[in-house]
Amino acid sequence: MALSLYQYLVIGFVTAAILIPIVRWFWKRFDLPSKRALKILQRQEEDEKERAMWAMIEAKVEAEAKAKTEFDNKQKAKLESAGKSLDETESETAWASLGVEAPLQPVEREVAPVLEMPQEESGTNEGAEEPDWELVKRLENLGDPVQGVPNAPDLEELKKSKSLR
Repeated sequence: MALSLYQYLVIGFVTAAILIPIVRWFWKRFDLPSKRALKILQRQEEDEKERAMWAMIEAKVEAEAKAKTEFDNKQKAKLESAGKSLDETESETAWASLGVEAPLQPVEREVAPVLEMPQEESGTNEGAEEPDWELVKRLENLGDPVQGVPNAPDLEELKKSKSLR
């Protein structure tokens, strides 16, 4: 018995229509990752989060370092440009380019001497405020008994009485 091409196609379609849902059901039911595979996947996700966090921290540190070096370089450039004066030849060419024939002499800067303050050997400071004498008297009288306030119990006697009990 020979089957025609259309009969083969219909038999294949019916077989596929029956087997595909059955295979899909088995696939979904038994193709789950194991506990070990789930742990590995979870560990990989945590590692990725940690790498991203450290990458952000390193980027911040690098940005701060870059900003600091740029600031330092600007400060050095300011100091270098502020401290330079022109030579006589540079001064003459600058004045000549401005059209002045008799240039002024460049100003010479003098370094101010460092003043050292003599250290006082006595323990008093001239600019210091005077102490509050009323407060000093009160502090001196703290050890004296005050009227109306009962005396504190003797701790040694309390310990002896508790140990006897």
